Amino acid sequence: MDPEEGDPWAMCRWDGDSPLPLADSWKMTISAGLDLSVFIADNELDMYSSLLQPAPPLQDHPCIESHVRPPSQYQMTSGTNPRVSNSTKRLGKPSLPPPKPPCRRVTSDQLTNPHKRFSCNIDLPVVPSRLSRANAETNANWILKLSNSPQGNSRRLADFCRTTSRVMSQYNHGDWMCNPGLVWGRLLPLHEKLVQSDKVNISVTTEFPPSRLCLSTPVSRTVGNLVEELLCMLDITPGHNEQYLLKLCDSEEFLRNGEMFGMHESVKRYQQQGLEVPLRLLCQEAVPNELARDGEDETRPFNVTHLMGFAYVFKTTRTILENRLSSYSKEVKQMMRSKCGSNINQILEEVRTICTLLSDVSSREVEDAIAEIQRVIVLKLGPSECETRVLELHQALRKLLYTFFSNFESDVGTEEIFLSCPPAKVVHHEGVFQLDLAAFYRLKSNWLSSFDYFSISCTLMYGFRQLCETALSENISTTLSLGNKLHCSRMIVFPIQIKKLPYESMLRFRLLGSKQGKSPELLGWAVLPLFSNKTLVSGTVLLSLSTFSELTDLPTPALSDSHRQPTGAILQLGFPDTNKWKYDWPNPFPGSILATPPFEELQQKIKEVSQKHCLLFLTENEKSFLWNKRHYCNKENTYVHLLLGSAPRWHPEDLTEIYTILEHWPLQNPEEALFLLNDCFVDQKIRRVAIEHMEQFSDEELEEYLPQLVQALKLEWDLDGSLVLLLLRRSLLNVRVAQQLYWLLEDALEDNHYRSWYSKMQAALKHCCGRRLRQELENEQQLVKVLSQAANKIRMVEKPRRKDVLNKEKINISNFFKDRVSCRLPLDPAVCVDGVDAEACMFYNSNSAPLEVSFVNADTQGRNFSVICKTGDNLRQDMLVLQIVRIMDRVWLQSGLDMRMVTYRCISTGKEQGLIEVVPEAVTLASIQQEWGLGGTFREDTLEKWFHTWNRTEDAYEEAVVNFLHSCAGWCVATFILGICDRHNDNIMLKHSGHMFHVDFGKIMGNAQKFGNIKRQDRSPFVFTSEMQHFITGGGQKPQRFHGFVELCCEAYNVIRKRTALVLSLLQLMLGAGISEMKDRQDLQYVYNNLRPQDSDLEATSYFTRMIEESLSSLPVKINFLIHSMVQFPSTRRLTVEAMRANPCTNIQEAVIQSYKVKGREVIYELKVTIQDRYLIREKTFSQFEMIHKALQKLFIESTLPQFPGWYKLSFTPSRRMSLLNKYLKELFNGPCKGNEFVCSLFLDGPSTDVTLKPRRKADVVPLTSPQVQLCMVYRDHKLSVLVKHIKNITLPKGTCPDTYVVTRLRPDPENCSKKKTRVVRNNYHPTFNQLIEYSDVQSLEGKVLELQVKSKKGFLAATNISLADRKMGMEEWFLLGNCSI
Repeated sequence: MDPEEGDPWAMCRWDGDSPLPLADSWKMTISAGLDLSVFIADNELDMYSSLLQPAPPLQDHPCIESHVRPPSQYQMTSGTNPRVSNSTKRLGKPSLPPPKPPCRRVTSDQLTNPHKRFSCNIDLPVVPSRLSRANAETNANWILKLSNSPQGNSRRLADFCRTTSRVMSQYNHGDWMCNPGLVWGRLLPLHEKLVQSDKVNISVTTEFPPSRLCLSTPVSRTVGNLVEELLCMLDITPGHNEQYLLKLCDSEEFLRNGEMFGMHESVKRYQQQGLEVPLRLLCQEAVPNELARDGEDETRPFNVTHLMGFAYVFKTTRTILENRLSSYSKEVKQMMRSKCGSNINQILEEVRTICTLLSDVSSREVEDAIAEIQRVIVLKLGPSECETRVLELHQALRKLLYTFFSNFESDVGTEEIFLSCPPAKVVHHEGVFQLDLAAFYRLKSNWLSSFDYFSISCTLMYGFRQLCETALSENISTTLSLGNKLHCSRMIVFPIQIKKLPYESMLRFRLLGSKQGKSPELLGWAVLPLFSNKTLVSGTVLLSLSTFSELTDLPTPALSDSHRQPTGAILQLGFPDTNKWKYDWPNPFPGSILATPPFEELQQKIKEVSQKHCLLFLTENEKSFLWNKRHYCNKENTYVHLLLGSAPRWHPEDLTEIYTILEHWPLQNPEEALFLLNDCFVDQKIRRVAIEHMEQFSDEELEEYLPQLVQALKLEWDLDGSLVLLLLRRSLLNVRVAQQLYWLLEDALEDNHYRSWYSKMQAALKHCCGRRLRQELENEQQLVKVLSQAANKIRMVEKPRRKDVLNKEKINISNFFKDRVSCRLPLDPAVCVDGVDAEACMFYNSNSAPLEVSFVNADTQGRNFSVICKTGDNLRQDMLVLQIVRIMDRVWLQSGLDMRMVTYRCISTGKEQGLIEVVPEAVTLASIQQEWGLGGTFREDTLEKWFHTWNRTEDAYEEAVVNFLHSCAGWCVATFILGICDRHNDNIMLKHSGHMFHVDFGKIMGNAQKFGNIKRQDRSPFVFTSEMQHFITGGGQKPQRFHGFVELCCEAYNVIRKRTALVLSLLQLMLGAGISEMKDRQDLQYVYNNLRPQDSDLEATSYFTRMIEESLSSLPVKINFLIHSMVQFPSTRRLTVEAMRANPCTNIQEAVIQSYKVKGREVIYELKVTIQDRYLIREKTFSQFEMIHKALQKLFIESTLPQFPGWYKLSFTPSRRMSLLNKYLKELFNGPCKGNEFVCSLFLDGPSTDVTLKPRRKADVVPLTSPQVQLCMVYRDHKLSVLVKHIKNITLPKGTCPDTYVVTRLRPDPENCSKKKTRVVRNNYHPTFNQLIEYSDVQSLEGKVLELQVKSKKGFLAATNISLADRKMGMEEWFLLGNCSI
């Protein structure tokens, strides 16, 4: 046939290299036998033109050889109607019978073109053009083969690889600022008042020339300024473009020259402990860039499939499939050369084998072609007909291979088939959305035997909302299955126009199995995005049905990515493919729509609704209210996420106004962006705005939010989405971000639903890291594997065998570092270790038996770094709690409040395994209490004596008290807000410096331990016991410290309350992170209720004070301490004793009685006290030694002191007494009292009767100053609020301790109705109330007087009058109390 004439049977939608669509062979046979034709009701000319087309019978045509040609010679006819335009040219040619018209299943033309109406259900006849046998015998296109696709076999993966490589190319490896290869120190957002006058001691070591400098430097100077001073002191003149850096000696952490010295977290940590900061001065050129990228990294292509953490399923059968394709090609060539169909059965067998290797996936075209060939064999129609049908089979098989590999991701692919689909815009699509449920493959045999029929539901969703009713296709009988295949060809039509579909629309499929008399059972499910890469889904789609438990998570492309591996039953879908429909987002209006200021009442109402902060807490009425009043909303009265989340619809026509609001609402705080990244917002343009705001985050801030951002990756619509690119860019610039992101992704891979998605993100990260950092991460992974295996073996064996297993595993861990191998730790990339201290390795006697390993620091000047490896426990919850506590500390520091918090790093490295940093020189509260035996849990002086033991000077002890006061207050607030339960003396830890911190966060959000179904009643708001109060107040001698503790708690609580939105935004993003006690709205509501954002600061202060009082009086907490002490007594006691032996000694070196003399009835002993290189002589009597011992008993743990020689052990001779006293003194100064400043003062200055050493009973203490009351008053909206805070120096007339309460009246009070009073605080000279008293409907303060009286049950104590007219409100102020009634 001349090419100019065109082929009336050619498909206009296929190009020249593509196989033609195949017909249903059995319908073609029927049509040929009955001589049926297809009639088009609207255009009968088509019928006649088809009859006039010359087409000789295939079996009788004289030129049959010229009619067979390879598939490459098929060309698409364009520009004319192939069925009408050339009909007149053929009128003079011999008339031939028409071809057999096939009856095919519904095509995409029928789905999209409603104007074509057929008079029967048979589709238009499609017959392939005649082929050339000569060309068929030689053309290479008959060969079907697989090709390597290291960048992925889909356009989506290829685009992802190109985008990742483009991002990497933006940061030149030769630019030191973009590629330093160093681990920079973390920065803290310190308020300026915290660094104004502080100084810190530093020691600086240099190698060229070798020297060591020690000096004190202000923390407010920059690192670069400090470097200049050091170079000047060393008389070093830096050369041109030569730069010097400061590095910590105990790690690989470098300090940034442009940043303030004291803002570095590591410097703050040394300053907090009162230690000298060890530094090393290095020239930049001498710094080894061990982790930097090089030129080879930039030129290496990104092969995503090679860097993914797991093998593709299809890899296992690739070789076999290639062999079968080769065998198939040989058989086809043999048939073409032999010009007969003798090997046709072998060809069919190869095709069936190939389909089996393709996870049993076939296609209707392949099966129709096979049926047609079988018809040819049965009818013995001859080789020419057989060859033609083989060509049809070849084209169908080629299309099947392309369909399979374009749907299921692998590192292999096949020849791509391009469809000539013209582009079009979705907004112009007038049709409704519909799809074809074509077939199921690889159905389980037990499904087919157990169920009578299947049904499949299809839900069209946007976010959590259904766009229309769920479509259900029922009664798919299992008897129609052929093997494990089931063709259904069910059409599903949704009553919604495609142009009204949001871009983020998703389809959710659920396969149900039903049996008579039983409820349907869910067998598998899948989700599919309608749009990807701005294009509507089209053509044939294959989805692997998941048999995992169905998630309640938002359906997203990340979840759909798990269906891209042929691992289970496979669902085949058909979508219209006549056009390539492109989606365009609408543009916002040019001007703002938020221009109308609200009136006062409406403003207040909007604020009240917005105080809920979280969209999950809003009712439908509140959402409707906000959206209806959107023109009155602004950043002063609400949050943008609450306003946008209240929009009732997100259809394309609604987006213009939504985008307009967002464009004119600048984001200011991190929480605003974080809220827009949760699953309430799937609109990609909104999420892009949030990520653009995050570009302004510092590296430290972004690193703190990484766990939430990794969870937000689930909601990205494309692999190369904005959030993915942001994280990759920051990883290129910061090693800390790269390492933490790597381990978070590694942990996320344990979620089977999102494993495929996260593995691609991790592969991109590995590529961007470069080979050096990538190798380092692989070393870390190997180390974690060794540690986890050791910890798991210890945990799994019986307790008596654990020590033997530990000794064996020590060798395995040590072998990791043989051949001088060093490795950084996943907890901190700045910590580089090169060995293990085997003697220090141990395990803990608990159910999970965590393994503690002490690593040797690679820096010779650095200390060992200990890590706990824990298995059998999910550490994600601990990670979350510690992250929120760190962020709280950052908020406090930013507001100028230094709570002196101690936190530690914790990371989950996989399923039920992870690493925990060990805080050095820290012991449990239980180990301290058990120095007094089991009764220590009920003593009040345990902490006081323990800290006296470790803090040898008065300044050190006072600093420890302050550290404890601040850190205890911070943890009280943090544990209260997060509802951390199961607090006992084994998970409260103390450092010798006074810092307190909590560990082991197994129960949070108020979920206390249970016995059966009964909640254990040991829950107090937080742990603050009487022994802690005793230590803070010095046994009641400094009660103002308790006032300070309460004030600090309340201030810290109010600071966090102002950032309620930040806390809630972080927690909401973690609801789907697999944390057992942080999984739903109720857990979020618990935190919200504890934060009480609707309260004023005065109300919150009063509330938190009551929580302190409730905790202080909680008896069950003490009982809980006792129970844990009974269980853990032996191990915890051992830890304390070991720690005490390691303490250094200073001050008094020795005390010896040299002689004695008798003065009357007294014996005077001459005592020689040696202090370093000098000595002093003091005279003491035996009674004075006894008083000294009693004073020591009040300061130190009794069990650590030597036994004093009592009167019953003394002889009557002074020499014997001197001998026993010398023995006592020797044991005393070889024990914990050696070098202690308190002991020194006792022996040099004599025993004192000061209240510090021998406090009198509270009933005997008489305050020496006048009583005062502290108030804070606020007048707003005609309401006077009076917060009665503290009273000091209040006594009964006889000087005894009163039970106090306060009575107030607002004068003038003609009706005598303004009397209000506080609760009673019992037995306290310095009571704390923090109780709020409110007077409503106070029109003015002019002429008003607040009358305040302090009373007890025994009568009046003191009073004062406060004039309110000119009083400055909102200030905390002390008022003197008079001793007479007003």
